[in-house]
Amino acid sequence: MNILASLTPKSGVDYVKDDATLFKVLQVMQRRNHSAIPIINKNGRYIGTITAGDILGCITENFNLSLKDSAKFPVQNIKRTKDYKAVLVHTSFEELIDIALDQNFVPVVDDDYNFIGILTRREMVIWMHEQYKIEHPKGGNKDVG
Repeated sequence: MNILASLTPKSGVDYVKDDATLFKVLQVMQRRNHSAIPIINKNGRYIGTITAGDILGCITENFNLSLKDSAKFPVQNIKRTKDYKAVLVHTSFEELIDIALDQNFVPVVDDDYNFIGILTRREMVIWMHEQYKIEHPKGGNKDVG
């Protein structure tokens, strides 16, 4: 699989910088109903992923946190339960599948770990379907048994 051909580039991805606040994360995630978004640093390197569950956990732990306070609450102070694993552009399709089983997108980085975009599970399924159609132009073998 050519990752770059199916990649949603950084310019088309919602993400937050590591100096963002909880309020900013909430705004970005709510804008398109995301359940997880990447975090990058000021140099463009992938840091991790923040999920809706991480935010709920933060709110639960800081029950007195108001919306006003969330504008001062740094994203670095939010405990992340699981960062999405990033891959290099030359990662094998088999490794991508293994990773995508546990993540709804796979962050893609260059050799310097700079964030360049994401590969969604949807794009991977579309690619697999296209490959199947190429390998089975008549719809596959209908005889079973």
